Amino acid sequence: MAIYNFKKDAKVYVYPTINIERGLTVSETHAPTVEIDGLDGTAFGGTPRNQKVFMAGDVVLPSTFALSVQCLFEHGGSGSGTWIGVTTDAGVKNFHFRTGNGQSGAENQVQDTARIYQKIPISQIPEFDDKVHTVAWELDPVGNTAKFWIDNRLVISESVSGLGEWSGGNAGGWLKGYDSIAGFGTGVSATAYKTEWSGAAASDLRVYSNQALTYTNTPIELDVTENLSFGQTFTDKTYPQRTLHNLNHFHEASNIKTANTANFEFTIPALVENDLKAVFDLLIDYDESGHKLNTFDLYIKLPNDVYRLENCVITNGTFIIEKLENLKLGIRGQASKLTRGQTFPGNVQARSSTRTFQRMDYLSVSFDDAPVTGLFKVSIELQNSVAWTAHETINDAVNVTNAATSMYPSNFTLEKRILSGSLGQYITNENNSTVQTWEAGVTIVIKAGEDESKGFQFNLPDCTFTNRNNIDEVFTQNYDWKMNNNPADLGSLIKFNTN
Repeated sequence: MAIYNFKKDAKVYVYPTINIERGLTVSETHAPTVEIDGLDGTAFGGTPRNQKVFMAGDVVLPSTFALSVQCLFEHGGSGSGTWIGVTTDAGVKNFHFRTGNGQSGAENQVQDTARIYQKIPISQIPEFDDKVHTVAWELDPVGNTAKFWIDNRLVISESVSGLGEWSGGNAGGWLKGYDSIAGFGTGVSATAYKTEWSGAAASDLRVYSNQALTYTNTPIELDVTENLSFGQTFTDKTYPQRTLHNLNHFHEASNIKTANTANFEFTIPALVENDLKAVFDLLIDYDESGHKLNTFDLYIKLPNDVYRLENCVITNGTFIIEKLENLKLGIRGQASKLTRGQTFPGNVQARSSTRTFQRMDYLSVSFDDAPVTGLFKVSIELQNSVAWTAHETINDAVNVTNAATSMYPSNFTLEKRILSGSLGQYITNENNSTVQTWEAGVTIVIKAGEDESKGFQFNLPDCTFTNRNNIDEVFTQNYDWKMNNNPADLGSLIKFNTN
Protein backbone atom coordinates (compact mmCIF):
# COMPACT_ATOMS: atom_id res chain seq x y z
CA MET A 1 0.00 0.00 0.00
CA ALA A 2 1.41 3.37 -0.99
CA ILE A 3 2.10 5.97 1.70
CA TYR A 4 1.53 9.48 0.38
CA ASN A 5 3.59 12.41 1.57
CA PHE A 6 1.54 15.32 2.93
CA LYS A 7 3.01 18.63 4.02
CA LYS A 8 1.18 18.36 7.35
CA ASP A 9 3.19 15.19 8.09
CA ALA A 10 6.57 16.90 7.56
CA LYS A 11 8.84 17.46 10.54
CA VAL A 12 11.63 19.98 10.05
CA TYR A 13 14.94 19.86 11.91
CA VAL A 14 17.77 22.39 11.86
CA TYR A 15 21.30 21.03 12.39
CA PRO A 16 23.69 23.95 13.07
CA THR A 17 27.30 23.56 11.91
CA ILE A 18 28.85 26.48 13.81
CA ASN A 19 32.58 26.10 14.53
CA ILE A 20 32.51 24.36 17.91
CA GLU A 21 36.16 25.27 18.61
CA ARG A 22 35.14 28.93 18.63
CA GLY A 23 36.13 30.67 21.85
CA LEU A 24 38.29 27.81 23.15
CA THR A 25 42.01 27.93 23.98
CA VAL A 26 44.23 25.02 22.95
CA SER A 27 45.78 23.36 26.01
CA GLU A 28 48.21 21.12 24.10
CA THR A 29 48.70 19.42 20.73
CA HIS A 30 49.87 15.95 19.75
CA ALA A 31 51.32 14.80 16.44
CA PRO A 32 49.69 11.90 14.57
CA THR A 33 50.95 8.35 15.20
CA VAL A 34 53.07 9.50 18.15
CA GLU A 35 52.44 7.91 21.54
CA ILE A 36 50.57 10.09 24.07
CA ASP A 37 51.50 9.22 27.66
CA GLY A 38 49.13 9.58 30.59
CA LEU A 39 51.52 11.82 32.54
CA ASP A 40 50.54 14.13 35.35
CA GLY A 41 50.64 17.78 34.40
CA THR A 42 49.07 17.13 30.98
CA ALA A 43 45.51 16.85 29.71
CA PHE A 44 45.92 13.08 29.98
CA GLY A 45 47.10 13.09 33.61
CA GLY A 46 45.31 11.65 36.65
CA THR A 47 43.07 14.56 37.63
CA PRO A 48 42.16 15.76 34.09
CA ARG A 49 40.94 12.26 33.20
CA ASN A 50 38.02 12.87 35.58
CA GLN A 51 37.27 16.26 34.03
CA LYS A 52 35.70 17.40 30.80
CA VAL A 53 37.97 17.32 27.75
CA PHE A 54 37.44 18.35 24.13
CA MET A 55 39.67 17.16 21.27
CA ALA A 56 39.71 17.92 17.55
CA GLY A 57 41.82 17.19 14.50
CA ASP A 58 41.76 17.24 10.69
CA VAL A 59 42.05 13.97 8.80
CA VAL A 60 40.98 12.15 5.64
CA LEU A 61 37.93 9.93 6.20
CA PRO A 62 38.25 7.01 3.74
CA SER A 63 35.24 5.69 1.86
CA THR A 64 36.57 2.11 2.04
CA PHE A 65 38.70 0.19 4.53
CA ALA A 66 40.87 -2.78 3.56
CA LEU A 67 41.35 -3.85 7.19
CA SER A 68 38.61 -4.87 9.61
CA VAL A 69 39.75 -2.50 12.39
CA GLN A 70 41.43 0.92 12.27
CA CYS A 71 42.10 3.36 15.10
CA LEU A 72 41.26 7.05 14.83
CA PHE A 73 42.04 7.80 18.50
CA GLU A 74 42.52 5.83 21.69
CA HIS A 75 43.75 6.38 25.21
CA GLY A 76 43.54 4.34 28.42
CA GLY A 77 43.30 0.64 28.98
CA SER A 78 41.44 -2.26 30.52
CA GLY A 79 40.18 -0.22 33.49
CA SER A 80 38.94 2.94 31.79
CA GLY A 81 39.55 4.26 28.33
CA THR A 82 38.33 5.75 25.07
CA TRP A 83 38.52 4.09 21.65
CA ILE A 84 37.33 5.72 18.40
CA GLY A 85 37.71 4.16 14.98
CA VAL A 86 36.22 1.73 12.48
CA THR A 87 35.35 -1.89 13.18
CA THR A 88 33.66 -4.61 11.13
CA ASP A 89 30.56 -6.60 12.09
CA ALA A 90 29.25 -9.27 9.71
CA GLY A 91 31.03 -7.56 6.82
CA VAL A 92 29.61 -4.10 7.64
CA LYS A 93 32.09 -1.32 8.39
CA ASN A 94 30.95 0.70 11.40
CA PHE A 95 32.15 3.91 12.94
CA HIS A 96 32.83 2.86 16.52
CA PHE A 97 32.82 5.19 19.55
CA ARG A 98 33.27 4.08 23.15
CA THR A 99 34.39 5.74 26.39
CA GLY A 100 34.26 4.94 30.09
CA ASN A 101 34.60 1.48 31.60
CA GLY A 102 37.27 -0.15 29.47
CA GLN A 103 37.16 -3.86 30.24
CA SER A 104 37.11 -6.26 27.29
CA GLY A 105 34.64 -9.10 26.75
CA ALA A 106 31.19 -9.48 25.20
CA GLU A 107 29.40 -8.05 28.24
CA ASN A 108 31.32 -4.81 27.76
CA GLN A 109 30.39 -4.32 24.11
CA VAL A 110 27.16 -2.52 24.95
CA GLN A 111 26.27 0.79 26.52
CA ASP A 112 25.58 0.80 30.25
CA THR A 113 25.62 3.19 33.21
CA ALA A 114 29.44 3.50 33.20
CA ARG A 115 30.09 3.26 29.47
CA ILE A 116 29.03 5.01 26.28
CA TYR A 117 29.19 2.59 23.36
CA GLN A 118 27.86 3.44 19.88
CA LYS A 119 28.26 2.07 16.34
CA ILE A 120 27.03 3.66 13.11
CA PRO A 121 27.52 2.13 9.63
CA ILE A 122 29.89 4.40 7.70
CA SER A 123 27.48 4.14 4.77
CA GLN A 124 25.19 6.39 6.85
CA ILE A 125 27.88 9.04 7.39
CA PRO A 126 28.38 10.95 4.11
CA GLU A 127 31.65 12.51 5.27
CA PHE A 128 33.45 9.19 4.73
CA ASP A 129 34.30 10.28 1.17
CA ASP A 130 38.13 10.24 0.91
CA LYS A 131 38.34 13.96 1.74
CA VAL A 132 39.75 15.93 4.67
CA HIS A 133 37.29 16.60 7.49
CA THR A 134 37.47 17.97 11.01
CA VAL A 135 36.59 15.38 13.65
CA ALA A 136 35.97 16.41 17.25
CA TRP A 137 34.71 14.84 20.45
CA GLU A 138 33.84 15.91 23.97
CA LEU A 139 34.16 13.52 26.93
CA ASP A 140 32.47 14.79 30.10
CA PRO A 141 32.63 12.48 33.16
CA VAL A 142 31.04 15.18 35.35
CA GLY A 143 28.04 15.59 33.06
CA ASN A 144 28.04 11.86 32.17
CA THR A 145 27.91 12.70 28.46
CA ALA A 146 29.97 12.17 25.31
CA LYS A 147 29.58 13.75 21.88
CA PHE A 148 31.24 13.39 18.49
CA TRP A 149 31.16 15.83 15.53
CA ILE A 150 32.32 15.74 11.91
CA ASP A 151 32.76 19.17 10.32
CA ASN A 152 30.82 20.63 13.27
CA ARG A 153 27.85 18.35 12.55
CA LEU A 154 26.78 16.45 15.64
CA VAL A 155 26.94 12.72 14.85
CA ILE A 156 26.79 11.14 18.33
CA SER A 157 25.38 12.52 21.58
CA GLU A 158 24.88 10.13 24.48
CA SER A 159 24.30 10.35 28.23
CA VAL A 160 24.58 7.74 30.99
CA SER A 161 24.25 7.90 34.77
CA GLY A 162 27.83 7.18 35.95
CA LEU A 163 30.38 7.58 33.17
CA GLY A 164 33.47 7.90 35.40
CA GLU A 165 36.89 8.81 34.01
CA TRP A 166 37.37 8.84 30.24
CA SER A 167 40.84 7.27 30.38
CA GLY A 168 43.12 5.23 32.59
CA GLY A 169 46.87 5.61 32.89
CA ASN A 170 47.86 3.66 29.79
CA ALA A 171 49.25 5.50 26.77
CA GLY A 172 47.33 6.10 23.55
CA GLY A 173 47.55 8.00 20.30
CA TRP A 174 45.98 10.10 17.54
CA LEU A 175 45.49 7.95 14.41
CA LYS A 176 47.23 4.94 16.00
CA GLY A 177 46.74 2.78 19.08
CA TYR A 178 49.34 2.08 21.78
CA ASP A 179 49.76 0.06 24.97
CA SER A 180 46.64 -1.50 26.52
CA ILE A 181 43.34 -1.11 24.60
CA ALA A 182 39.98 -0.21 26.09
CA GLY A 183 37.20 -2.73 25.57
CA PHE A 184 38.28 -4.52 22.41
CA GLY A 185 35.74 -6.91 20.92
CA THR A 186 35.37 -10.60 21.58
CA GLY A 187 37.30 -12.74 19.11
CA VAL A 188 39.48 -9.82 17.99
CA SER A 189 42.98 -9.28 19.35
CA ALA A 190 43.88 -6.05 21.11
CA THR A 191 46.67 -5.63 18.55
CA ALA A 192 44.10 -5.14 15.77
CA TYR A 193 42.62 -2.20 17.67
CA LYS A 194 46.00 -0.43 17.49
CA THR A 195 46.03 -0.45 13.67
CA GLU A 196 47.00 2.91 12.19
CA TRP A 197 44.28 4.96 10.49
CA SER A 198 44.53 4.66 6.70
CA GLY A 199 43.38 8.26 6.01
CA ALA A 200 46.13 10.85 5.84
CA ALA A 201 46.47 13.29 8.73
CA ALA A 202 45.99 16.97 7.99
CA SER A 203 46.75 18.32 11.47
CA ASP A 204 47.97 17.52 14.94
CA LEU A 205 45.39 16.62 17.59
CA ARG A 206 44.16 19.75 19.38
CA VAL A 207 43.28 19.22 23.05
CA TYR A 208 41.17 21.61 25.15
CA SER A 209 41.19 20.76 28.87
CA ASN A 210 38.17 21.39 31.10
CA GLN A 211 36.60 24.12 28.93
CA ALA A 212 32.91 24.69 28.25
CA LEU A 213 31.76 24.72 24.63
CA THR A 214 29.90 27.81 23.51
CA TYR A 215 28.23 25.84 20.70
CA THR A 216 27.32 22.17 20.65
CA ASN A 217 25.22 22.27 17.45
CA THR A 218 22.53 20.14 19.00
CA PRO A 219 19.78 19.74 16.35
CA ILE A 220 16.34 21.15 17.02
CA GLU A 221 12.89 20.25 15.73
CA LEU A 222 11.20 23.38 14.41
CA ASP A 223 7.56 24.37 14.68
CA VAL A 224 6.85 25.47 11.13
CA THR A 225 3.69 26.86 9.57
CA GLU A 226 2.10 25.62 6.36
CA ASN A 227 4.27 27.80 4.09
CA LEU A 228 7.13 25.25 4.16
CA SER A 229 8.75 24.86 0.73
CA PHE A 230 12.09 23.64 -0.63
CA GLY A 231 13.57 22.55 -3.94
CA GLN A 232 16.53 22.58 -6.33
CA THR A 233 16.87 22.82 -10.09
CA PHE A 234 19.57 21.85 -12.60
CA THR A 235 21.04 23.92 -15.44
CA ASP A 236 20.49 22.62 -18.96
CA LYS A 237 23.03 24.27 -21.31
CA THR A 238 21.72 23.22 -24.70
CA TYR A 239 23.70 23.09 -27.93
CA PRO A 240 22.50 22.97 -31.57
CA GLN A 241 22.36 19.70 -33.55
CA ARG A 242 21.48 21.16 -36.95
CA THR A 243 24.23 20.72 -39.55
CA LEU A 244 24.56 20.80 -43.36
CA HIS A 245 23.90 17.08 -43.33
CA ASN A 246 20.94 17.28 -40.95
CA LEU A 247 18.99 20.40 -41.88
CA ASN A 248 15.82 19.23 -40.11
CA HIS A 249 17.51 18.85 -36.70
CA PHE A 250 15.92 21.88 -35.12
CA HIS A 251 15.77 20.49 -31.58
CA GLU A 252 18.82 21.31 -29.49
CA ALA A 253 20.52 18.68 -27.34
CA SER A 254 20.79 18.88 -23.56
CA ASN A 255 23.98 19.17 -21.57
CA ILE A 256 23.13 18.92 -17.85
CA LYS A 257 26.20 19.15 -15.62
CA THR A 258 25.53 21.67 -12.85
CA ALA A 259 22.95 22.28 -10.15
CA ASN A 260 21.62 25.66 -9.12
CA THR A 261 21.49 26.53 -5.45
CA ALA A 262 18.69 24.87 -3.52
CA ASN A 263 16.04 27.11 -1.95
CA PHE A 264 13.94 26.75 1.18
CA GLU A 265 11.35 28.78 3.05
CA PHE A 266 9.51 28.39 6.33
CA THR A 267 7.98 30.41 9.15
CA ILE A 268 8.40 29.72 12.86
CA PRO A 269 6.58 31.23 15.85
CA ALA A 270 8.48 33.36 18.36
CA LEU A 271 7.90 31.15 21.37
CA VAL A 272 8.21 32.32 24.95
CA GLU A 273 10.19 29.13 25.71
CA ASN A 274 12.99 30.31 23.38
CA ASP A 275 13.48 26.78 22.01
CA LEU A 276 13.97 28.15 18.51
CA LYS A 277 16.56 30.81 19.34
CA ALA A 278 19.15 28.91 17.25
CA VAL A 279 17.33 29.97 14.07
CA PHE A 280 17.35 33.61 15.22
CA ASP A 281 21.12 33.36 15.88
CA LEU A 282 21.79 31.77 12.47
CA LEU A 283 20.02 34.70 10.81
CA ILE A 284 21.71 37.46 12.83
CA ASP A 285 25.18 36.39 13.96
CA TYR A 286 28.49 36.27 12.10
CA ASP A 287 30.77 33.26 12.39
CA GLU A 288 34.15 33.51 14.11
CA SER A 289 35.63 35.43 11.14
CA GLY A 290 33.36 38.40 11.86
CA HIS A 291 32.35 38.79 8.20
CA LYS A 292 30.70 35.49 7.23
CA LEU A 293 27.49 33.71 8.21
CA ASN A 294 27.13 30.44 10.08
CA THR A 295 25.76 27.49 8.15
CA PHE A 296 23.55 24.55 9.00
CA ASP A 297 21.89 21.47 7.54
CA LEU A 298 18.13 21.15 7.27
CA TYR A 299 16.30 17.82 7.44
CA ILE A 300 12.68 17.34 6.41
CA LYS A 301 11.41 14.04 7.82
CA LEU A 302 8.28 12.36 6.42
CA PRO A 303 6.68 9.04 7.40
CA ASN A 304 8.39 7.28 4.47
CA ASP A 305 11.26 9.57 3.46
CA VAL A 306 13.92 12.02 4.62
CA TYR A 307 15.19 15.05 2.68
CA ARG A 308 18.45 16.81 3.49
CA LEU A 309 19.53 20.34 2.55
CA GLU A 310 23.30 20.70 2.99
CA ASN A 311 25.36 23.81 3.77
CA CYS A 312 22.35 26.08 4.28
CA VAL A 313 22.52 29.83 4.78
CA ILE A 314 19.67 32.20 5.65
CA THR A 315 19.36 34.90 2.99
CA ASN A 316 16.25 36.65 4.25
CA GLY A 317 14.58 37.01 7.63
CA THR A 318 11.23 38.77 8.06
CA PHE A 319 10.13 39.79 11.55
CA ILE A 320 6.38 39.34 11.32
CA ILE A 321 4.63 41.91 13.50
CA GLU A 322 0.90 42.00 12.80
CA LYS A 323 -2.08 43.23 14.75
CA LEU A 324 -4.06 40.47 16.51
CA GLU A 325 -1.35 37.93 15.57
CA ASN A 326 1.45 36.24 17.50
CA LEU A 327 5.03 37.20 16.66
CA LYS A 328 6.66 35.06 13.97
CA LEU A 329 9.93 34.87 12.07
CA GLY A 330 9.82 34.20 8.32
CA ILE A 331 12.94 32.51 6.93
CA ARG A 332 14.15 32.14 3.35
CA GLY A 333 17.51 30.69 2.42
CA GLN A 334 19.72 28.76 0.04
CA ALA A 335 21.73 25.54 0.25
CA SER A 336 24.40 23.70 -1.69
CA LYS A 337 22.56 20.45 -2.25
CA LEU A 338 19.17 18.80 -1.79
CA THR A 339 18.99 15.02 -1.55
CA ARG A 340 16.26 12.60 -0.56
CA GLY A 341 16.36 9.07 0.82
CA GLN A 342 18.70 10.17 3.60
CA THR A 343 19.17 8.51 6.99
CA PHE A 344 17.81 10.71 9.75
CA PRO A 345 20.74 11.30 12.15
CA GLY A 346 18.79 11.79 15.37
CA ASN A 347 20.47 13.33 18.46
CA VAL A 348 17.63 15.87 18.58
CA GLN A 349 17.54 18.30 21.49
CA ALA A 350 14.67 17.83 23.93
CA ARG A 351 12.10 20.59 23.57
CA SER A 352 10.19 22.33 26.34
CA SER A 353 7.06 20.54 27.48
CA THR A 354 4.95 23.60 26.61
CA ARG A 355 4.51 25.83 23.56
CA THR A 356 3.63 29.40 24.59
CA PHE A 357 3.22 31.86 21.73
CA GLN A 358 4.69 35.35 22.09
CA ARG A 359 1.67 37.66 21.94
CA MET A 360 1.87 41.07 20.29
CA ASP A 361 0.23 43.09 23.08
CA TYR A 362 2.78 45.91 23.04
CA LEU A 363 4.17 47.91 20.12
CA SER A 364 6.22 51.08 20.24
CA VAL A 365 8.40 52.91 17.72
CA SER A 366 10.53 55.97 18.29
CA PHE A 367 12.80 58.14 16.13
CA ASP A 368 15.57 59.72 18.19
CA ASP A 369 13.51 59.10 21.36
CA ALA A 370 10.41 60.79 19.83
CA PRO A 371 7.46 58.32 19.86
CA VAL A 372 5.75 57.56 16.55
CA THR A 373 1.99 57.38 17.21
CA GLY A 374 -0.97 56.24 15.15
CA LEU A 375 0.77 53.17 13.77
CA PHE A 376 -1.20 50.58 11.81
CA LYS A 377 1.62 48.65 10.14
CA VAL A 378 5.23 47.67 10.98
CA SER A 379 7.55 45.53 8.86
CA ILE A 380 11.21 44.67 9.44
CA GLU A 381 13.43 42.60 7.19
CA LEU A 382 17.08 41.50 7.20
CA GLN A 383 18.56 40.55 3.81
CA ASN A 384 21.84 38.64 3.58
CA SER A 385 23.09 38.92 0.00
CA VAL A 386 25.33 35.93 -0.73
CA ALA A 387 27.24 34.93 -3.88
CA TRP A 388 27.87 31.23 -4.42
CA THR A 389 31.16 29.89 -5.76
CA ALA A 390 30.49 27.70 -8.78
CA HIS A 391 31.91 24.20 -8.48
CA GLU A 392 32.85 23.55 -12.11
CA THR A 393 36.00 21.72 -13.20
CA ILE A 394 36.82 19.75 -16.33
CA ASN A 395 37.49 16.58 -14.36
CA ASP A 396 34.21 16.80 -12.46
CA ALA A 397 32.28 17.61 -15.65
CA VAL A 398 33.60 14.45 -17.31
CA ASN A 399 32.44 12.37 -14.36
CA VAL A 400 28.86 13.71 -14.36
CA THR A 401 26.42 10.94 -15.27
CA ASN A 402 23.36 11.68 -13.12
CA ALA A 403 22.00 14.00 -10.42
CA ALA A 404 24.19 12.44 -7.72
CA THR A 405 27.41 13.20 -9.61
CA SER A 406 26.36 16.66 -10.81
CA MET A 407 28.47 19.70 -9.92
CA TYR A 408 26.88 21.48 -6.98
CA PRO A 409 27.67 24.96 -5.62
CA SER A 410 30.56 24.60 -3.19
CA ASN A 411 30.71 27.69 -1.00
CA PHE A 412 29.52 31.28 -0.71
CA THR A 413 30.62 34.74 0.34
CA LEU A 414 28.52 37.34 2.11
CA GLU A 415 28.52 40.42 -0.13
CA LYS A 416 25.99 42.75 1.51
CA ARG A 417 23.49 43.03 4.34
CA ILE A 418 20.38 45.22 4.30
CA LEU A 419 18.34 45.82 7.43
CA SER A 420 15.26 47.78 6.47
CA GLY A 421 11.55 48.11 6.95
CA SER A 422 8.53 50.33 6.74
CA LEU A 423 6.03 51.94 9.10
CA GLY A 424 2.44 52.80 8.30
CA GLN A 425 0.98 55.79 10.18
CA TYR A 426 -2.41 57.51 10.14
CA ILE A 427 -2.06 61.26 9.36
CA THR A 428 -3.61 63.46 12.02
CA ASN A 429 -3.46 67.11 12.94
CA GLU A 430 -0.69 66.20 15.41
CA ASN A 431 1.72 64.60 12.93
CA ASN A 432 0.85 66.10 9.53
CA SER A 433 4.00 68.26 9.61
CA THR A 434 6.11 65.14 9.00
CA VAL A 435 4.58 64.28 5.61
CA GLN A 436 6.89 64.16 2.55
CA THR A 437 10.18 64.41 4.44
CA TRP A 438 13.39 62.46 4.76
CA GLU A 439 16.08 62.31 7.39
CA ALA A 440 19.47 60.62 7.98
CA GLY A 441 21.40 59.67 11.12
CA VAL A 442 18.26 58.72 13.05
CA THR A 443 18.21 56.11 15.83
CA ILE A 444 15.13 53.92 15.40
CA VAL A 445 13.91 51.87 18.37
CA ILE A 446 11.17 49.28 17.83
CA LYS A 447 9.72 47.04 20.53
CA ALA A 448 7.07 44.42 19.82
CA GLY A 449 5.94 41.69 22.16
CA GLU A 450 3.95 40.79 25.22
CA ASP A 451 5.21 43.89 27.03
CA GLU A 452 7.92 46.54 26.75
CA SER A 453 10.75 44.15 27.66
CA LYS A 454 9.68 40.99 25.80
CA GLY A 455 9.64 39.91 22.17
CA PHE A 456 11.51 41.58 19.30
CA GLN A 457 13.73 44.49 20.37
CA PHE A 458 15.47 46.71 17.81
CA ASN A 459 17.84 49.54 18.75
CA LEU A 460 19.20 50.72 15.41
CA PRO A 461 21.57 53.71 15.14
CA ASP A 462 22.39 55.69 12.00
CA CYS A 463 19.21 55.02 10.06
CA THR A 464 17.81 56.86 7.06
CA PHE A 465 14.12 57.19 6.26
CA THR A 466 12.02 58.67 3.47
CA ASN A 467 8.42 59.58 4.01
CA ARG A 468 5.59 59.47 1.42
CA ASN A 469 1.87 59.99 1.78
CA ASN A 470 -0.91 57.63 0.66
CA ILE A 471 -4.31 58.98 -0.34
CA ASP A 472 -7.30 56.76 0.38
CA GLU A 473 -10.46 57.04 2.49
CA VAL A 474 -8.07 57.78 5.34
CA PHE A 475 -4.87 59.74 4.71
CA THR A 476 -1.80 57.76 5.76
CA GLN A 477 1.94 57.99 5.36
CA ASN A 478 4.71 55.43 4.97
CA TYR A 479 8.16 55.64 6.50
CA ASP A 480 10.59 53.50 4.46
CA TRP A 481 13.82 53.14 6.44
CA LYS A 482 17.14 51.29 6.43
CA MET A 483 20.10 51.09 8.78
CA ASN A 484 23.49 52.40 7.60
CA ASN A 485 25.46 51.37 10.68
CA ASN A 486 28.01 48.51 10.51
CA PRO A 487 28.18 46.92 13.96
CA ALA A 488 30.70 44.18 14.70
CA ASP A 489 27.85 42.23 16.28
CA LEU A 490 24.41 42.74 14.79
CA GLY A 491 23.02 40.66 17.63
CA SER A 492 23.78 43.54 20.00
CA LEU A 493 21.21 45.67 18.12
CA ILE A 494 18.55 43.02 17.43
CA LYS A 495 17.36 40.90 20.32
CA PHE A 496 14.64 38.39 21.03
CA ASN A 497 13.75 38.55 24.72
CA THR A 498 11.58 35.92 26.37
CA ASN A 499 11.69 37.18 29.96
